[in-house]
Amino acid sequence: MTASFSLSIILFLCFTVGLDFAHELLPSLRSWSPDITLTGYANEPVLSQSLSDTISSISGVDHVFGCAYIEDVSASSSQQGIDHVNITSYSDYLLDSAKDSLVQGDLSEIYGDSNKVMTVSNKDNPLKVGDTIQIAGQEVVIACAVSDGLFPSEYNVICSQETLARLTGEQNYSMIGAQLDKDAADDAVKQISDLAESNVIFADQRESNRQDRATYLAFIFIVYSFLVIIAMITLFNIINSISMSVTARIKQYGAMRGVGMDGNQLTRMIAAEAFTYSISGLVIGGSIGIALSRFLHIKLLTRYFGTPWSLPIGLLAIIIVFSIVAAIAAVHAPAKRIRNMAITATINDL
Repeated sequence: MTASFSLSIILFLCFTVGLDFAHELLPSLRSWSPDITLTGYANEPVLSQSLSDTISSISGVDHVFGCAYIEDVSASSSQQGIDHVNITSYSDYLLDSAKDSLVQGDLSEIYGDSNKVMTVSNKDNPLKVGDTIQIAGQEVVIACAVSDGLFPSEYNVICSQETLARLTGEQNYSMIGAQLDKDAADDAVKQISDLAESNVIFADQRESNRQDRATYLAFIFIVYSFLVIIAMITLFNIINSISMSVTARIKQYGAMRGVGMDGNQLTRMIAAEAFTYSISGLVIGGSIGIALSRFLHIKLLTRYFGTPWSLPIGLLAIIIVFSIVAAIAAVHAPAKRIRNMAITATINDL
């Protein structure tokens, strides 16, 4: 019984890490994921900020963001072995959206023309929060880190568009992304497409985004359906086991009632047995589950996306409630059967 409880708890804690990992693997699930993109060939910064303003004025366009990507910029760092960086600029909407993936530091310092930048935290990027970098004779400090970015993460420095202009003199964007309203007409897409010149790649990502979301929802449904089945098996197992235990000892319970023990006292005896299984399973399963969950989180999420592990208090609260409900449900039917049984019936069986 203890092992049954423990297994359910361990599976629940570990499978939730898998869901978080799957979410990180699908960029289209991010809050900033665009429906329409305009991108310069080879990420050339050929898109003007005025083009972004023009797109935002089109009816049916909800949000517009811009970013620039400049590769292999000569630099020096307080960290040894770094002689270049890749610079990505974010418009304010992208910086606002980056709060969802912030893993360390203060994002508020990145806005506007500042000497603070951020980076992507994962195993491929040697840059860390607190490092100083010299770019074009100007020093910047990495103030924060996020778990993902729009471009390759290795040696990636992310700053505001104003900071990029000061460091490199570049004013244009490499990519402009647009998010459409749910009721946006195809005419809005056509207007954006007409703005793309010959040196710009136009991409309509609405269908691929829908497919990614549908795939993720199907994955969530399958995982949680499996966990619900495991939880139900555990619940019915403890209910059946407690019921069989009471049936096997019905003569002893009858003798106790014959010498004066009342129904409430017998109920407490059955409850003690059920809660012993529940609490022992909770302690063992919770301890092993948290350890395994932390191990998987560090190997899958912290290593590849920089997301730090934290104690899953919400999940533990759900598990504790389930354990208590399962124990109460297991006690109810056997206790009711004993209380309704006549003392003479149980004594005659002795």
